[in-house]
Amino acid sequence: MTFFCYIESDILTVPHMEPLEAESVDEAKSEAERLLYAHASGYAAHVFKEEERLLTIRRPTARQDTRH
Repeated sequence: MTFFCYIESDILTVPHMEPLEAESVDEAKSEAERLLYAHASGYAAHVFKEEERLLTIRRPTARQDTRH
């Protein structure tokens, strides 16, 4: 089972695609979160298994981020 992650960013018009090494949905989510935060301009990560979108992770907005 191969998972893929598409990272949407503020500076690219086409999402960046990465194959994931994950073997489960939970592992794919963790890996996608790491990839999202590794891309400074990334604002969303979408995890797919083949053509099915399984989940989307978004960076918190300034209002949502309460880690001050």
